[in-house]
This record gives sequence, C-alpha cells and structure tokens, in this order.
Amino acid sequence: MKAVHAASATHRKRRCPEAVTPPTVKKKKKKKKKKKKKEEKRLRDTAVAVETRETEHREEEPGTVSMVTTFTRTKKKQSKMVTMETKERKKKKKDCITIETSETEEREEVTEATSMVTKETRKKKKEKRNLIKERVTMETVEDTQFHRTPLDELEEFIPDVKTKSQDQIQRLLRYDLERFKGFKQQGVALRRGRCSQEENQRIIANVADFLALTGISSANQLLFPQRFKGQEAELRKLRAQHHFLVRIAEGIPRSVLKVNTRAKKIFDDRNHMGRFSEEELHSLVKLQRLHGNDWRTIAQKMDRSIYALQKRFVSLATGRGLWETEEEQRLLQALRAHLEGLVEPGSALSRTQLCTNLPWKDISQQVQTRSWIQCRLKWFSVLKARLSAGHLVFNRGREGLQAKILLINTLYNMGVDDAADVDWEKVAQSVGDVTPVCVQKTFYRLKVFKVPNWSRMSYGEIVDFLQEHVVPQLQKRLSKCSTNTAEPGAEPDEELYQLNDIFNQQDVEIDNT
Repeated sequence: MKAVHAASATHRKRRCPEAVTPPTVKKKKKKKKKKKKKEEKRLRDTAVAVETRETEHREEEPGTVSMVTTFTRTKKKQSKMVTMETKERKKKKKDCITIETSETEEREEVTEATSMVTKETRKKKKEKRNLIKERVTMETVEDTQFHRTPLDELEEFIPDVKTKSQDQIQRLLRYDLERFKGFKQQGVALRRGRCSQEENQRIIANVADFLALTGISSANQLLFPQRFKGQEAELRKLRAQHHFLVRIAEGIPRSVLKVNTRAKKIFDDRNHMGRFSEEELHSLVKLQRLHGNDWRTIAQKMDRSIYALQKRFVSLATGRGLWETEEEQRLLQALRAHLEGLVEPGSALSRTQLCTNLPWKDISQQVQTRSWIQCRLKWFSVLKARLSAGHLVFNRGREGLQAKILLINTLYNMGVDDAADVDWEKVAQSVGDVTPVCVQKTFYRLKVFKVPNWSRMSYGEIVDFLQEHVVPQLQKRLSKCSTNTAEPGAEPDEELYQLNDIFNQQDVEIDNT
C-alpha cells in the first residue's frame, strides 16, 4: 500500500509540478548556495596552502612550477576579462546616455523656440483682446454715462421726437434710426421743409426702380393699393416683400413717412384737379362736420386727394375779407401773451423770436374767426409796418432800390439751385428791418414783373437773370437818385425789440362797448 501511495505521489508531482510548495523550493536553493560557498572556501584554502607550500618548495627548488600557479593565473585572467567587459558596458552606457542627453537638449531647444513663438502669438492675442475689451468698456461707459437708449439716439436727429405719438416713434426707430446714422457718417445733414427739385427727381427715380423690380404696372397701384380692391392683397405683399418704404426713401435724408407722403403728392392724379368749386367747398364743410378728421372717407366721397382736402379745409374759416378791429386785437393779445413767456420782464426780443416757431393753431383758436394761415399773414403785415419804424424798406425811392439790389445779390451769393434750400430768415436779416414773408413777396414780384417766361425757368436761372439784367437797371436808377444814405452791402447786426415797440396799449385792450 505504501508503495502505491508513493508511486501516485511521484506521478502527481510529474503531472503537476505546481503541487510543490514554494517554501520547500526556497530552502533547497539556500542549501545549494551554502554548499557552493563552502566548496569555494575549501578550494581557496587549499589554493592558499598549496601556494605557501610551493613558495617554500621554490625556495628549496627554484626551477619547478606547480599546477596551482597556472590555476591562479587563469583565475586572474578571467577576472581581468570580466573587468574589461564591465568597463566596455559602462562606456557603451555612457555613450547612450550622452546621445540621449544631446537628443533631449535638441528637443528642449525646439520646444523652447516653439514656446517662444507661441508666447509671442499669445501675447499679441492678449493685447488684441485687451484693446477690444477697452473699446467695449469705453462704449459701455459712454452708454451708461449718457444713458444712450435708441430713443435718445433718435432725439439727436429729431429734437421733438418725444412729443410725437407712440406709433410714430416706433416707425422712426424701425425704419429711420439706422438710415439717419448712415447719413451722419457720410456728413449729410437731415433736411426739413419743402422738398427740393433734386429730391423730387430722386423720389420719381426710386419709384420707377421699384416698379421695374416688382413688375407693378403703375405708380397709382403702388402708392394707393386700397383703390384696386381685386389686386390689393398682392400689391401689399409685394410692397412688404421688397421693403417699399425704405427703397423709395433711398438717398433722401428725410424720414421714410415724409418721403412716402411726398411721393403720394407727386403721383396722385386727384391731387392736381384745379380750384375747388363752390359746390365742392360746401360739401367739404358738410362732410367734415359729419366725419370729423377722417380724411380718407371724405376723399373717397369727394374723389379728391387727402392732402388737397386737408390743405383747402385749413384755409377755410368763418371770417373772410378785411379784418375787424376786435379780430386784430384778439390776434395781438394772443401773440403778446406767447412772446411774454419767452423772455423775462423788461428783456428784448430778436426778429427770429418774433417771426419763427409761433403756435399758429393755438393762436387761431383764440382768435376764433380766422384760420391759422390768415392769422400768420396778418401778423407779418403788422410786424412789417412796425419794424420798419414808419417807412417801407422796399419803397419806390433810393432805400427801396438799395434793398432790392441787396436782396438779389444776397440770393445770388448764396449759390442755391432750389428755392426750398433758401434760408429766408438769413436773407431778411441781411436786408434789415423786414420780415421773411416780406422778402419772399418782393422776390416774387421781381421775378413776375422783371423775368420773361419765369414759369418755365428754374430758381437758379431766375436769380442769374436778375443778377445779370435787373441789377444793372436798378443801379442806373439808383445813380440818378440823390445821395443821402450809406452804401448797401454791409450786413447789419441783428436788432433787438422791446414788446412796447411792437405792441401799443390799445392793441391788447379789447373794446367791450
């Protein structure tokens, strides 16, 4: 049985050597090492003993060489060979290390160069970012400092924008703010008042371009789609698709709504139908009482344009013909109350304050019997008589001739090609002691009576004709008159006027009797 167990154990050991436990293997190895060390020690001891004996024997017999010496020599040779190999290995290792260090140095140099480049680029990018940040911060500081909202920006171009309705403000912000900024960058100032001939031609050209772009057959269809019921939806769609309001206002420094209004006045056939008959005037008054200021409905019923009806109705009033004393007194009282509010008590007024920016609609309501146009014309006629201090500037004598020559020279030197660009306030100031309306009336009389075929000529051609042909005639007549006044041409300073110089006590006291 024991033999069988032993055989099976040996068989197991052969089949699976992993069955032997690791500690037993370690013990066996240790025993082998100890035996090896003992054997080496024994051999050393024997070699030393043999060597001592040989030295002794050599002394006795110097010619003999033993086996032990050869063994020691070979041993020494082997040790030398080992040392040589180790030295070579060390040398190779050193060479490898030096090669590696040189490669690493080269790599470091390359990385340093690239890092320098990257540092420079980073530095430049950082500087760029800082500049952008500075600009943004400056803009934000300015915006926060001045609280620049879109409405404030719009107020720069339209000072009275805050007095307009919310709908008008929204349209100005939507269509015009960016346009106005563009004109400012180009150095083009916004225009007010009457459209010049050049602007009218530009509007006509813009409308023609829009018609060609959309394929709409006529300007009436484009500007008045509500008159064409069958095509209205399609026309409005084309207008919205191609940005109608912005396109027709292109290149014109005015709001898009004003340009649209001007285009309607130019192209509307119903706007040029001549004078109103008595029957039309009667129906206009009647329809206005019925519908109020719903001018669209009134225009549809009268077959006239909205603008023609509005303009004609404004000039209609209950009072006609010569002004009565009570009417004139109410007018002067209303004007005095307004002018007293402009200055402190005892202060003087300039001609500009007396002539411009007067609230004519409010004044007309206080007068009650006259339209605002009638009130305005009456005031200028009163002002003309009182500013001239008892004499007429454009009279038939020497002063009148000098004033006419000065007027023509002033208009000629302005170099304006369109009457809409004339600043009549400056012209009146250069002539002196006259109102802008008086100057305009005198110019009208000069062109009608002195310029042949003036209705077919442009404003610039009329002024050139007056300068070339009329001024020499006036100068000849002036030379025949007696000389007792100063030479014309000196631009007078703007004079100031006290309220008592313009208004008498009887002007503001309404007769209650």
